[in-house]
Amino acid sequence: CLWVGQRDRFGAGSDGYLMGWERKKEGEEWKLVVEVKAHQLAVLCLCYMGETLCSGSADKTICLWRREGVREGNGGLIKVGVIRGHEGPVKCLQASPNVVGGGFLLYSGSLDKSLRVWWVPKEIREIEET
Repeated sequence: CLWVGQRDRFGAGSDGYLMGWERKKEGEEWKLVVEVKAHQLAVLCLCYMGETLCSGSADKTICLWRREGVREGNGGLIKVGVIRGHEGPVKCLQASPNVVGGGFLLYSGSLDKSLRVWWVPKEIREIEET
């Protein structure tokens, strides 16, 4: 799976690794800045909201990552949360901003035939299903 931004790209695959590339300005080559074991099984989907990158996996979890490290150029992603609740692989993710509380809503679809909605606060401590 792949997520594409203006200055950065994130990709992930069947080995459970998440990789990030960036370029400082238009015309420069893309540089690999992060490679991290994100999940125990395949990463099936990615999305982002603000500075939070979300990854969904065949291991039935959703991991939340802060991207500040990539922006600072040190090549790091910091795992700030794990969402558990699906009984099957997480196949799709979509985030939607919420003007109340500064966080966002995260929608997840799974092979367990469920669609779930999660409230992700701006300061991630505990993730709740809505």
